[in-house]
Amino acid sequence: MKNYVLLTLIFSISLGSCKKANDTDHSLTLVEYQELGMPDYKNVWSMEDYSNAFFVLSTLKYGKPLALPARESEKSGILFSRMISIDNLSFLQDETLPLYAKADLIKWFVNTLMELRVVYTNVGMKRQYNVQELIDIDIFRVRVAQKMLDLGNEINESEDPSDVSMQSDYPEIQKMYLNILTELLEEQQHTSLYPEQTLELLSDSLSSSVRRNMLWFDENASEMIKQAMLTVIDSTSSRKIRNDYRELIGVL
Repeated sequence: MKNYVLLTLIFSISLGSCKKANDTDHSLTLVEYQELGMPDYKNVWSMEDYSNAFFVLSTLKYGKPLALPARESEKSGILFSRMISIDNLSFLQDETLPLYAKADLIKWFVNTLMELRVVYTNVGMKRQYNVQELIDIDIFRVRVAQKMLDLGNEINESEDPSDVSMQSDYPEIQKMYLNILTELLEEQQHTSLYPEQTLELLSDSLSSSVRRNMLWFDENASEMIKQAMLTVIDSTSSRKIRNDYRELIGVL
């Protein structure tokens, strides 16, 4: 009898916990998003798809901000994953598309991801509600920035006249990459806004990116990154971030 009562109690607590977890998911169903004009998550998104998605997201932000697609949601997680899927840059593998067209598309992509970050940011809040989504967006921005650099290198190696005319723009691409890098390092200084674990995920992405590109950094770029990392080290309580950045500073 005692075992039966104990099992019943455990079952009741489990149901209560599940209900509580479900109650915290205020996102919509996939059908509801599509009814608002959201593109199909099963397809690779084009620029037009992103434009339609931003219209829906912006409408939700100012009407039902908790209804934005959420990373861990059983209802909308797969839609959020589509928004930050590297598959959406599959145009970079399209051999029929000229490099200058790819360059225009990826520049648009970089700006678009900044807009996506704005949508998920709670301005004026001491702690962000969409912390996991924001970090995922930032990590995706680092990946897109790397794709942009890779494309720039491809353009630099091309002898096609239309590509040669763009080669002088490569320093601007490098500058754009460094701006993204320093912006995200500055973001890590706001330790009260994000849980430590999410900032560590971002630091992993940034550290990997710096190591991949450090050979082309000039003295000014290296010093700028060092100073940004030193500021993060002074502000964070994460031993992992401090150790990782101290190691990087030593090799920059």
